[in-house]
Amino acid sequence: MKKIISKAKPSGPKKGKTKASVHKASLQKLANKKTSRLAKQGKLNKGDKKKKKWKARQEEANKESERQAQLSAVNSNEEEESDSGGEESAPEEVEYFRHLQNARGFASMDLNAKESHEPKGKKRKRTSDDEEEDYERQPRTFLEDKNEQNMKMMLPIISKGKVIKRMMEKEKDEPINGDAEKATDQPGDGGAQGEENGTEDKAEEEVDERAYLASLNSAQQFAYCQSKLAEKKQKIASLSQNVLEDPQNNMAKLKELRLLLGSQDPGIALSVRKYAMVSIMEVFKDIVPGYRLRIPTEKERTQRVKKETKTLWDYEASFLLNYKIYLEFLELMAKRKPIAEKTFLTKHGITNLKLSKPAAFDLGKLALRCLCEMLTNHPHFNYRDNVIVSISPFTNHKRPEYNYVACEAVKTVFKQDRLGDVTLEVVRAIGKMVKQLKFDVKPQVLETFLVLKIKEVDMSGSAATTEKMKRKEKMMKYSRRERKRLKQKEQLDKELLETKASADKHKKLRLHTEVIQAVFETYIRVIKLSPDSALLPAVLEGLAKFAHLINIEYFDSLFAALNGLIESGNLTTRESLHCMQTAFTILSGQGSVLNIDPARFYKHFYCNLVPVHAGETSETVPVVLQCLDVMISKRRKQVSQQRILAFIKRLTTISLQQNPEAAIALLAAVRQFVHSYKYSDLLFDNDIQGSGVYLPYLEDPEHCCANSASLWELHLLRHHYNPAVQLYSRHMIQKAPLAGQHQLPQHMTRKSPIEIYEEMNSRDVFHSVPEKCPKKKRRRADSQPLFLDYLRSVSKEAAQVLAAEREELPVVSEGMDTS
Repeated sequence: MKKIISKAKPSGPKKGKTKASVHKASLQKLANKKTSRLAKQGKLNKGDKKKKKWKARQEEANKESERQAQLSAVNSNEEEESDSGGEESAPEEVEYFRHLQNARGFASMDLNAKESHEPKGKKRKRTSDDEEEDYERQPRTFLEDKNEQNMKMMLPIISKGKVIKRMMEKEKDEPINGDAEKATDQPGDGGAQGEENGTEDKAEEEVDERAYLASLNSAQQFAYCQSKLAEKKQKIASLSQNVLEDPQNNMAKLKELRLLLGSQDPGIALSVRKYAMVSIMEVFKDIVPGYRLRIPTEKERTQRVKKETKTLWDYEASFLLNYKIYLEFLELMAKRKPIAEKTFLTKHGITNLKLSKPAAFDLGKLALRCLCEMLTNHPHFNYRDNVIVSISPFTNHKRPEYNYVACEAVKTVFKQDRLGDVTLEVVRAIGKMVKQLKFDVKPQVLETFLVLKIKEVDMSGSAATTEKMKRKEKMMKYSRRERKRLKQKEQLDKELLETKASADKHKKLRLHTEVIQAVFETYIRVIKLSPDSALLPAVLEGLAKFAHLINIEYFDSLFAALNGLIESGNLTTRESLHCMQTAFTILSGQGSVLNIDPARFYKHFYCNLVPVHAGETSETVPVVLQCLDVMISKRRKQVSQQRILAFIKRLTTISLQQNPEAAIALLAAVRQFVHSYKYSDLLFDNDIQGSGVYLPYLEDPEHCCANSASLWELHLLRHHYNPAVQLYSRHMIQKAPLAGQHQLPQHMTRKSPIEIYEEMNSRDVFHSVPEKCPKKKRRRADSQPLFLDYLRSVSKEAAQVLAAEREELPVVSEGMDTS
């Protein structure tokens, strides 16, 4: 290295340092780079490579010399044997291979060793002798070998410490040796042939079993089917227990249990399918996780992961496959459709079963119940959309059994859903079905919306936008570092919120708003496009319940539509009352800011009170009480005096034709009005106040002169058979005092009219009727002895009856046998 450095020094005069010379590398680094480059090219250590090549040549020369020596020894032995020609000596082949020390076997020995002295670069031409030698090298097949090919190995038996091998003849259909390999090597045919063979075997077994059953009498067939069904039930129970104990390791058991859905056993196939269907439902209800499963993509599959992760992926994939097959089977059975050939189910071992109509109906009803159970118990799991789309048409099924099961499942989902995502999907599916069927739907379908428990929605529709604007304004006040810290804090809060079990309030509010929009979209579509349909009562009832959640933009058009429906005269009393309840619910909420005159709705309500009676319209009393609360109690300052007096008079009039619970509820409403409006004392005086005569048949409550009327109906109700009605009527005759002799019990004064009606309606109809009327003791004229003597002189039988009645003894006539 010193020499290299000395040679590298410049001989000329020293020059000043330039920019290029300042950054030059040292001579030591340049020398190292040179050596490394030579090493990569293989030019270093050439002496070692030459030594290795020389050693390899020496080894090849030694091997060649040994080989020549062996060949010379063999030739000398052959010459000696040919000279001696002894017949008793060993054969040539034996002696030849005895002297070959490097011979390893018959197939690996070079028989043409003598002629193999040609150079390696040249290839020897192939002659007929070579072909004969190749033929001789092939193994021979004798009769024993052919017999062995027709045999196949069975499991060995251990007897007295010895292993005994067993052989069995192969069937005719099974390929032999190479034929099997050829059959399996063909792409796309091996699996199909295996499945065909399996189906053929099953078909043969079924034919044999049917033939066996045909040979038995009815009693023997019944006993045979019962025993076989017991075996299947035991198998289903054991498989279900194994899956529940360890689902991840017993996924094969679940597949075996699922294959029983395609049972074709003669006589018991339908029962086995039913048992398997219900058992799988119970298994899935227990082992379905509380979160959605996600199948990894192909890119994720190619990545290197842990063994535990891969096993978990395989388990989830097989679990979802079994779940999907089960749901598709339930859907087809519920719709009573046959399982077509070459479909998804037949590919997985579930074939069609020919059933009669009653049997198919029972199986379909059970399948629908299982489908509804899966939705109500696990609405969060995969394939939820498919289950909802499958169940929603059954809410409008022509059979009441199907209709009831589907509607109850939908109501259960509405009650249990806390966030609102499942409810939104169900409501949209029902709305889409109603639109497609052009409103030819049963009222029970839309009555399911009444179960919804939605109290708050986003009325403005821009809560998210305003919140974003506030956030931007807030962020502009902070510095860059503080913004970064606030963003990290928001991300952390979001992650902490996801770990909690509580639902996000903003998301819940948004989902509930979308649900109400979907519900009102269906309602308004029915009112505008099909006002004469059977869905109108359910629509009006729903509007009355959710009227406080309607957007203010739709008030004018909705008021006009409701008024048109009432004036058309096509509505029943209950439907008209629902229209009025909806209108006043809107006016008492957001509609209070609107300048709308509800006089026409008061007029409609006053007229529709008369048809309410204890007959067919007795169920409309709760609607009447709700309308009174919305129209009068909550609008005290906006109702005139004449209108209040007219409604008090009308309520006492219709209370005469009501049931006891309805009469007491209406009297309770009158009591509230008497306490709220002091001028109602005019109705308790017999003297006429003002001019005019009361006109009960006039439709307008403002001009019927109710101030000239009196509440004479209370005196009739005082003689009612119900003691509670008597008590309430006496209390109202005394102008409803809060204290004193005629005050009401506290349990009746603290309750609203609706609560009183619901409490009394839940009791027995004749709960207040006495079992036996009390008899008053009074003196009878026929109890005197002179009267009895006179009666005996007239009629002995009449006197005997009277004497028996007095003595409370059994009456016996003279002509009757007393024995």
